[in-house]
Amino acid sequence: MGSLFSALDSASSALEAFQRAVDVTQNNVANANSPGYATQVPIFQAESFQSSNGLSGGVVEQTQDTRNQFADTAVQQQLSLQGLYQQLQSSLTPLQNVFDVSSTSAIPSAFNQLFSSFSEWSTDPSNAVYQSAVINAAQQTATAFQQAASQLSSIRASTVQDLQSTVAQINQDAAQIQAYNAQVGQQPTPDPGAQAQLESTLENLSGLANVQVLSGNGGEVTVLLGGQTPLVIGTQVDALQVKNDATNALNGPPNQSIVDSNGNDVTSQITSGGLSGLLTAVNDVIPSLAGGGQQVGGLNTLARGLADAVNNLLAQGSTTTTPPYQTGLPLFTYTAGAPAGVAASINVNPALTPSQLAATNPGPPPVSNGIALQLSQLDSGSSGPINGMGFTQYFGTLVSQVGNAVSNASTSATAQTQLVSQAKSLQQQLSGVNLDEEAVRLVQLQSSYQAASKVVTVIDELTQSLISMVQ
Repeated sequence: MGSLFSALDSASSALEAFQRAVDVTQNNVANANSPGYATQVPIFQAESFQSSNGLSGGVVEQTQDTRNQFADTAVQQQLSLQGLYQQLQSSLTPLQNVFDVSSTSAIPSAFNQLFSSFSEWSTDPSNAVYQSAVINAAQQTATAFQQAASQLSSIRASTVQDLQSTVAQINQDAAQIQAYNAQVGQQPTPDPGAQAQLESTLENLSGLANVQVLSGNGGEVTVLLGGQTPLVIGTQVDALQVKNDATNALNGPPNQSIVDSNGNDVTSQITSGGLSGLLTAVNDVIPSLAGGGQQVGGLNTLARGLADAVNNLLAQGSTTTTPPYQTGLPLFTYTAGAPAGVAASINVNPALTPSQLAATNPGPPPVSNGIALQLSQLDSGSSGPINGMGFTQYFGTLVSQVGNAVSNASTSATAQTQLVSQAKSLQQQLSGVNLDEEAVRLVQLQSSYQAASKVVTVIDELTQSLISMVQ
């Protein structure tokens, strides 16, 4: 009887092992499409059989996790680069609405009308209608600059808001990782569901910033921003914050920086991810156009260059064709060094009347329409007023700058999407659920379970027979 009971105990352990393996397989199938889930493989191990020592043998099941750290890291790195380029594309695309060289665009259209009005005025300098047309065209030009500056300000404000939202999301992901670390510290065995949620969170975090993930004892993870600054260590979270770096403000809004929980600037450690894209947009690209930080901004340079060139010529002219010559008044005004920038403050001189436009070049010899002619040709000369370029040409360089930045970001984002797909494909091959394999394993386990059940049935029949013989 002792041997029968030992055999029954062995068969019972086999049934339990096969049932746990079936549960693992069913869990794999149920989570086949769950983000971050890694296949769990049931591994069987034979127990020692030594009847003299009371060891009845049998089978035990141990679940093996197929998660591959190298594949996971590769996915996280590619997601971080993808986040960078996609965010750059998203943040910079609105700039193309401001910098557009088409004839219907505000600034090119205003330039065209302004220099056309100068040309028309030069044909009859004393014509009040032509003089008024010049002032009206100048007002339209100033309005175009003001609108462009306002649009850039709105784009920057939206980008700063996105920056703050991204930092808040990073801190939220860090808190979820902290909760995972606290959970695994209380569990005797790993939880595949919790691990899947962790991997999904890490992938989302990688898309926001470049992080390094280190595995510790007991399944806890440590997350370092840029491989240097602790973001999560055990159950401790070091939250990030957005800070206005006013010390670098020259003209326009200050730069944005990222600081850790101790106030240390960690901006330089952020090299990829959506956070890096936002920092590049708000601290580099937008200030290069609108001004801010240590940059005057291309739009301010253009507005000031136009105003100075026009005003300087008018200051050399006269409103009369004969002595005594009357010096002309400036056409444009602006506030130099204004926090909002020259483009936002440029306007038509409120003290100027049409008759005070100085069309005459006193000479010698005096030319009644000399200044008006020079103004009409100001944008078409071989050596322009802004770095050797005319105003329209300089505006074209700004358009090209924006277009190239958006195009490069778009091309890189497309290429990076393919690399992410390749990395995820490899990750799926190594640790993803294969439904065909799970189906085959399930059939094998069912057969094994049935075989073990048959052994229990046979032992039961033998036991009944022995009891009947004894009776």
